[in-house]
Amino acid sequence: MADSRAFNIGVLAGDGIGPEITDATLDALAAAADRTGLNYKLTHGLVGWKAREQEGKLLSEATEAMLRASDGWILGPTFAGEYPKDDHTKGHPSGYMRRAFKLFANVRPVTAWPQLDPLIPDLDVTVIRENTEGFYPDRNLAWGYGEFLPTEDVGLSLRVITGVACDRFARFSLDYAKAQGESVLHIAHKRTAMPQTEGLFIGAFEKIAHEYPGIALNLLRIDTFASSFPRRHKDFKLVATTNLFGDILSDQASGLAGGVGLASSLNAGSDHAMAQAVHGTAPDIAGKGIANPAALIWSTGQLLDWLYQRTGDVACRQTAALLRAGVASAIMGGTHTADLGGSASTKIFTDAVIAGVRTAEMA
Repeated sequence: MADSRAFNIGVLAGDGIGPEITDATLDALAAAADRTGLNYKLTHGLVGWKAREQEGKLLSEATEAMLRASDGWILGPTFAGEYPKDDHTKGHPSGYMRRAFKLFANVRPVTAWPQLDPLIPDLDVTVIRENTEGFYPDRNLAWGYGEFLPTEDVGLSLRVITGVACDRFARFSLDYAKAQGESVLHIAHKRTAMPQTEGLFIGAFEKIAHEYPGIALNLLRIDTFASSFPRRHKDFKLVATTNLFGDILSDQASGLAGGVGLASSLNAGSDHAMAQAVHGTAPDIAGKGIANPAALIWSTGQLLDWLYQRTGDVACRQTAALLRAGVASAIMGGTHTADLGGSASTKIFTDAVIAGVRTAEMA
């Protein structure tokens, strides 16, 4: 059993199916940590409707303080446009957390699963997108939205790109490529149409590329990438791009892999990181005990990998590997929730994941 330092992990269950899949994720985490000796402490907080009902805000100051004291946290699904917009999160607590905690890199690995009837059965790509700027209106201005309507039939949208954000994102992306043993980092851009902002973005990579002699940069226009990726998917293992482009590309990849139901993600910064499944709250099945927790479990593994990269604590890496092995064991072993075409409940699926965690080989 590994000797591990103590990690403080926050937990925000969210809305809809969030509490169910969060509980399942914590059960799987406990089983994996029991084998690796990962030393961690959970602190629970509220976000979304329950936070609004009990604390008056979608994300209270007390919860923010708890998150700031954490090494990282697990976020269950939250709504994207259904919350009231009269508090400091402007109705988007997930986006607010990314901005407030400077979670500037969104890491989305996309792997095809046969059970999802993928269009590309061997798809395996990771898209890293800058997470705090770009065309997203809730993230690109300090005091308001970056969209304007000067007249009823004229709309303007402002994209903010800064050198500081590009520099930290470029460093993160190249460090990630190095940690994953990748020899090529593809940079998807549209410098031909937006030379100033895209020039800042590309320039951030080019000025530090010499510090990573084993990694080649491949600059590729976003339209060229989008058209060639389905046909030449094996050529692209790791892609870095700006916020909106990355959102679209990662969803395209998920669609080719069978959908977002099993898609995981990590929102990472210099000091904090947030595990967050890509899928939504699925209110139509909330409380029925049939939700699939696989994506959130996998996302939690990404959080632990990030902690390993920051601290070198081997128990983090081992626990992450066990979580992934457990999910793979459950799915490949035939335990499928309704979204995978089966009839397993959340509990039955989680039990299968835990069984896989307990029997997987440890590196």
